[in-house]
Amino acid sequence: MRKLASIQKIETIRPIEGADKIVVATMEGLGWECVIKKDEFKVGDLIVYFEVDSILPEIPEFEFLREKKFRIKTIKLKKQVSQGLIFGTSILPPKTSLEIGKDVTELLGVKKYDPQLLEESQIVSTQKQSKLLKFFMNYKLFRTIYLKLNQKHKGNWPEWISKTDEDRLAANPSILMKNFDKSWYLTEKIDGQSATFFTFYEKKFGIKFLKFGVASRNVWLKNPDQSNYWKSAKKYDLQTKMLRFKKPIVIQTEQISRSIQGNKYGRDEVELFVFNVIEDGKRVPFKRLQEVCRELNLNHVPLLNENCIPNNVALYKQNSLAETVSAFSKDAEGLSQLYKTEREGVVWRLVENPHISFKVISPKFLLQEKD
Repeated sequence: MRKLASIQKIETIRPIEGADKIVVATMEGLGWECVIKKDEFKVGDLIVYFEVDSILPEIPEFEFLREKKFRIKTIKLKKQVSQGLIFGTSILPPKTSLEIGKDVTELLGVKKYDPQLLEESQIVSTQKQSKLLKFFMNYKLFRTIYLKLNQKHKGNWPEWISKTDEDRLAANPSILMKNFDKSWYLTEKIDGQSATFFTFYEKKFGIKFLKFGVASRNVWLKNPDQSNYWKSAKKYDLQTKMLRFKKPIVIQTEQISRSIQGNKYGRDEVELFVFNVIEDGKRVPFKRLQEVCRELNLNHVPLLNENCIPNNVALYKQNSLAETVSAFSKDAEGLSQLYKTEREGVVWRLVENPHISFKVISPKFLLQEKD
């Protein structure tokens, strides 16, 4: 789970050109840069850091964020990009242990801004249920027992499949620092809607049958419906094609269409772009991903660089973590290869082990993002 709110230690504070009342701070072991008031904190202070896309609780301390619906966004002040919010530890409940890196997301009631999750909840709530089942689902004890006994019920994520969220480089720069001299491949991060399609074995009467499944980013949509997820499955005839592999396989995609994210890619109907293929429980190398895409007649996400070693390019600056992350963020900027629009960012995957990856979001994209 992503640490939306955590206890951190201020590592550096530096001035901002042309600013008298604000400075920029960085935190130990992280790559975020955050604007704070001058003289409010000093190097070495323990603080609470709230990441971008945090929805803060509606309490008096955060009332200044009401117009922004209590959401933390990337902003620019005096030409300095600021990602997140730094607050004093006094915001924590009394007697909270102050350990660097401690996750206080739940403790403070912080939620993640996730418009896709809201849409998923609406899809699940509109699925057809019998009147008798709807009646008993009003009771918590029945819901608990029912969902416990029906692990494949819509609304549960297939537990054998890893979800699609990547770590942001600024939140976990050690991923890069441990592998800065190795080869990575880079793909465009598409701002669409995560959709996962998979086949799996289900046993009936002692016999294993290969079945087909569809999931959004968080929810297994067991029953066909009119959502974009099932529209994609039908458009590309994925059930028929994926069952031909005659073994479990997972494809994780980003789908775009007129009804997704304001149609920023100018599409008339839903389209899929594959960014992960999982066979035998492992993410496959990019060449194998391309082979699977050809067999399924699907597009893969745009490949930006198939062999990049950070230590050999100007992006890597060993002496300053903040400078390194800032350079990678700047390099993530650029136009999408799908349409004349700012790309969301870049995903880096280790060539020798595609399970090791991180994403870098374009500051330009974040600054133009609307509520």
